Amino acid sequence: MKRTEKLCATITIASALMALAGCSNIAAKSTVEHGPPATISAQPIRPVPRVQNCGVLDAGTPSRFVCDGKVYTSYQLAKLREDEAKKYGSGQ
Repeated sequence: MKRTEKLCATITIASALMALAGCSNIAAKSTVEHGPPATISAQPIRPVPRVQNCGVLDAGTPSRFVCDGKVYTSYQLAKLREDEAKKYGSGQ
């Protein structure tokens, strides 16, 4: 009877140790391979409107375009695009 109890205790302890070892290995792999968890920003990232993705409202000088419900002149779209390029160029 004592032998059976000892065997059951040994099996229980061994399986608990294997489960703990398996969990720690998975956690170690996930942080090494994938890095820290990603953060969620409060505002979604919206791309800068481009002339190609907008509708032509007026072909005068300056041309006016409708992008995402807003009206922009060709100069405003160029300024937005240049500011975005500067932002990425400076590493921010």
